[in-house]
Amino acid sequence: MRGAAMDAIGGSGTTPGKERPGHERPGHERPGQIMPLGELVRLSGVHKVYGRGLAGVHALNDINMHVGRGELVAICGPSGHGKTCLLNLISLIETVSEGSVVIDSLLTSTLSGQARADLRGELIGHVFQAFSLVPALSALDNVLLPLTLRGRIKGTALAEARALAGELLARVGLKTQTHHFPDRLDASQRQRVTIARALVAAPQLVVADEATSRLDNGSIRLVMDLFAAQQREHGTTFVISTRDQRQVSRANRTLQLNEGRLCGAAADTARRTLRAQG
Repeated sequence: MRGAAMDAIGGSGTTPGKERPGHERPGHERPGQIMPLGELVRLSGVHKVYGRGLAGVHALNDINMHVGRGELVAICGPSGHGKTCLLNLISLIETVSEGSVVIDSLLTSTLSGQARADLRGELIGHVFQAFSLVPALSALDNVLLPLTLRGRIKGTALAEARALAGELLARVGLKTQTHHFPDRLDASQRQRVTIARALVAAPQLVVADEATSRLDNGSIRLVMDLFAAQQREHGTTFVISTRDQRQVSRANRTLQLNEGRLCGAAADTARRTLRAQG
């Protein structure tokens, strides 16, 4: 049902045969843009500093990592040590102070602000800690926002899109809350609406910041089962931040972030892999 619905509402919105700005097909990459087959995300030598001079806060230091297509990678670490900052760089909400972020073979530093926004809307779904739901819209219409804002609901496809949004809400345990507004939902329910919204446009990459922090055990199982189904059925890639071992146990790989640095064997492996590929 999901595949048919996405076909009806226009899929990802990419025009066949037309490449995005700064994007070349495999075999036509520019120097410095080559991404091995199977890899969706690469960060190389990434630093993020807020402020200038002695007052600058170094949030991330020399981050080197990659994420394969269809992987679920968990970023773990204490609060305030850079997890949200790292996810914001991967999801193109923020820009690096130094280093490079490559998404789907695109060197994102070469893109204009509008091109970055277009790429984010086309490829990336985001689960925000703060939910970012529209108060005047029902749960169902909040889930539909990525499709309506990008003009992806075409012609008579509204019914298919609404059915898809309803299906996702049901799969996170909100079948009877589809017409409730955010002020009638508790924190757990609002978080699950945000998760459904991140998935509705079938993004290649989902970036989830503490996506299950307000959920009980049953809801966590529903969400992680849904993530696994998206990986299996659609090849969706997930990068999540978490301190929850129930999520960590379902990840393909786990990276530890401490004081803005990737730590231990994971960081060493990432550096060796990137050197070998670069």
